[in-house]
Amino acid sequence: MFNNLTYKQRFFAVVIGFVFVFAGAYKRKMSHTLDSRRKLDLVEEKLANTNQSSNVLSSLQGEVKRLDDIIGGNNLKPELVQPNILDFITGQDMETNVVSIEDVHLHSDSEFKIYSNQIVVEGAFNDLVTLLYNIEKQYKESRIVSTKLYSKKNYQTNTTKLYLKIILQNYEKNK
Repeated sequence: MFNNLTYKQRFFAVVIGFVFVFAGAYKRKMSHTLDSRRKLDLVEEKLANTNQSSNVLSSLQGEVKRLDDIIGGNNLKPELVQPNILDFITGQDMETNVVSIEDVHLHSDSEFKIYSNQIVVEGAFNDLVTLLYNIEKQYKESRIVSTKLYSKKNYQTNTTKLYLKIILQNYEKNK
């Protein structure tokens, strides 16, 4: 059969045969090899991301521990916080009166003990707002978590008084 063909026709037949053999070999072996290589690259990339995630996670855990120590690192004993708050409020040069002080409320969870102090102060608006600002900026032993300005009318004397209710909290890390 090849004896009747010219050299040009034989050349094209060999080239076409080579293309078929190459396509068959590619389909049989090379496509699986290249597909496996792509999957390996993808898995290596995911592994690198996992390693980065574990590094980021460990650094975030360290930061959370540091912040927990800052929040719970209050050195003042809880039974001394309330008198300290009173000393701070009465030490301000303002026309305010402490009306009531609630007992210290204790809430405990798995990581912290939270001590809440509630104080009600009576006075003029400007004095109460200035007192609130001073407590927020200067008093470092507790943090203000809630405030409420409200007024009450005394119907016997027909006067209205303005009150400021402040809730302060300090934290102690459970050991």
